[in-house]
Amino acid sequence: MFKNIAVILLALYCNLALAEDRLRVAATPNPNLFPLLVALAENPALPVEIVPVANSEDIDAAFSDGKADALLAMTYTIAGKVTSGKVPELRLVFVGLWKGFSEVTYGKDHIEHFGDLRSRGLIVSGPAGGGKNGGPDLIFQAALKRGGLKPSDVHLCYLPVMEAVKLIDSRAPLNSNPQCDPTLAMPASGISLVEPATTGLIMQGMMQGLERGIPFQPLFTGYTAWPKDQLPHGGFAVLQSVLNDPEKKQAYDQVLAAYKKSASEISSARAFNAMRIAHEISSGIEQYFKPYKLDLPAPVVRIAMMRGNLLFRSDAPPSIQGDLNRFLTEVVGAEPPKDFYALH
Repeated sequence: MFKNIAVILLALYCNLALAEDRLRVAATPNPNLFPLLVALAENPALPVEIVPVANSEDIDAAFSDGKADALLAMTYTIAGKVTSGKVPELRLVFVGLWKGFSEVTYGKDHIEHFGDLRSRGLIVSGPAGGGKNGGPDLIFQAALKRGGLKPSDVHLCYLPVMEAVKLIDSRAPLNSNPQCDPTLAMPASGISLVEPATTGLIMQGMMQGLERGIPFQPLFTGYTAWPKDQLPHGGFAVLQSVLNDPEKKQAYDQVLAAYKKSASEISSARAFNAMRIAHEISSGIEQYFKPYKLDLPAPVVRIAMMRGNLLFRSDAPPSIQGDLNRFLTEVVGAEPPKDFYALH
């Protein structure tokens, strides 16, 4: 009997030790997570644990409850967590340049600028939550301002992407969804989305003539550290305590190296490699985010990759930090502290 108890205690100790050696990464089901899903599919022994979260509030809870050591999110989401004091010890260690976000509109509406959307109904959408106060909202608000409009110039509704797609498909009034303001009796004329959701919606809505009416990236002029069709959307951050702990840092170093490698693979994948990676991403989203009833078919991911829309530039060097700091300050509305940056 005592022998059995000893075996059980030893197993529990070993499991606890393994958990302590793993890097616990909080992430919503957005493209920041894709390279980690690919890395895990290729090396299940990678010392990492994915902590699924639905929205910005869930991110706060994961860190306040001590359930996360790191965060995969938009750079401006991460910066906002630091400047707001919600997770002040986060350090940005990696930046990925993406083609990223677009305002998807109906071709027959001839939308070319945000000014064309004045007084119209619009949806801001997150992958699992409605995106309000999170990355999708931050970049939309900044893009809207760059386009010469204020939030009060349009009629906004925040919806999870699967709910939003129903309204876009049916062109039903926004207030037909109880999560929208009951006074919004007009249909949505546009929805802000990130790849590969953009590709998926356009494919699904071919009969309705959906298109990338307004790519967000070219709106942000005045920056020279990245191409005009890309922005530093992608971010990987860890707590300062991880960098200070030799054991945790060892796991972090392994995970970050694998993440960078997979990001490069996604950007350059073609033919069979693209098919394999697309399946790894689709399967990973289903595995970790099944409760949110997300649907990310592998063919949609593959097409986004093959058309160059799902681009992860993982070679963004620390030298972009000057423009990056100005960009994050513009989007978040507050300048991150100098020790926020730990790019290498």
